[in-house]
Amino acid sequence: MPDARGEEMTEPSGKIVARPLVARACGHQQEFQHYAVDKYRAQRLAKFQRARCADCTAKLVEEQKRAAEALPKKGEALQSLPSGTQLSLTRRPDGSWAGTLAAEGTVVKTEGTAGAGPLTVLVALARLWVLESGVGGAEGDP
Repeated sequence: MPDARGEEMTEPSGKIVARPLVARACGHQQEFQHYAVDKYRAQRLAKFQRARCADCTAKLVEEQKRAAEALPKKGEALQSLPSGTQLSLTRRPDGSWAGTLAAEGTVVKTEGTAGAGPLTVLVALARLWVLESGVGGAEGDP
């Protein structure tokens, strides 16, 4: 992995001289290995502290997977919008899009990130509307 100057950092090898416990980004303490010769120790330590432990990373990935499965698919969300749905998209000065969708008495709003197109906001609005209105069987499906 490149260091701050763009040079390639190699994984250290050789004698381990210390194994202090260091807090990870998730708050758990884990052993960090100090090698006798390691010119990139500071960078490795900083990266180690910014990352979560393996267990917390696995839990996060699983939570994200379950959350993604709970959302209606793009096509399902768009098809479930009733006729008469009103959509308003606004392009912001930073290039991002924001939108509002109103259908059958339910109004949802969202903002996209810079670089994401208007379709991304439309799909997000449709998914939000399905979840909030309870239409399309999104709630309670196994």
